[in-house]
Amino acid sequence: MSSAFDPVAASLYGRFVQAAYTMYGGDPTNLTPPQSNDFPSGYRLVAWITMQDFIIGSTAPLFYGFIAGSTTADSSYVLAIRGTSNGIEWWDDINAMLKQPFKVAGCGAVASAFARIYDTLEVLHPTTGVTAARPQAESMKSAGGFAHQVAASIRRHTAMGTRAAAPVSIEVTGHSLGAALATLYTLDNAKTEQISNPRLCTFASPLVGDAAFAAAFNALALTSWRIVNRPDIVTLLPPHIFGFCHVDTEQLLSSIGKVRSSVLCWHVLATYLSLLDPAQLPDPGCRLSSPT
Repeated sequence: MSSAFDPVAASLYGRFVQAAYTMYGGDPTNLTPPQSNDFPSGYRLVAWITMQDFIIGSTAPLFYGFIAGSTTADSSYVLAIRGTSNGIEWWDDINAMLKQPFKVAGCGAVASAFARIYDTLEVLHPTTGVTAARPQAESMKSAGGFAHQVAASIRRHTAMGTRAAAPVSIEVTGHSLGAALATLYTLDNAKTEQISNPRLCTFASPLVGDAAFAAAFNALALTSWRIVNRPDIVTLLPPHIFGFCHVDTEQLLSSIGKVRSSVLCWHVLATYLSLLDPAQLPDPGCRLSSPT
């Protein structure tokens, strides 16, 4: 059952994604960065997510997100995927005009660029503690595709829990390119019946698939908040004229008069978080001298 939009909850999801950006920025070559200082309280790092970008050939794997587990409920998790932070990733967002059938039959077609990247997602599960600068980790690729890897990683983690067994759920969030990948994961996971996803919260998501894909996604029994900053052009790509359709449910915000007018300032996660929570400030380069 879908729940009403909650800006406070949405802001918390955004903080998970911001932690993924922080962890990546500390050392972009590190596939298993330690938990960042801005990691939301009440959660601990469970596993890492890596991905490969594409222009002509593929790049080397990069850290793109994580799975976090609640410190008070062994059955509650959050999966967070960061978004565009360099020119290659902006290319991924823009160069997504072609479509291909979604990997689950009967779910329409999706942007080929996003589908290609989605197939490179890999979960790395720790074999040592997660606090070291470069902890040891095991790839979960032997479990299958990304949805299967996530489920396998969480099963491994919950097997070590001390509380009574409870139905496991994982809430999903992402920004920009990460929002598109999070949407693909949520439908893939639901159709392959891996694990419960009660909520998807995305920020600045591009259009992911066609009308049939959107219809299949919208039929899922979950809450979906697709948060959009009105002037953010990434949320208009790839264009509707190429047969793309947004999934539900749009939560429209506007940074007009609140941040500097630029493509970057409209799109960055800090702007979105500042619109959800007035206590959060936009990036320094995007702030107005006299906000209105």
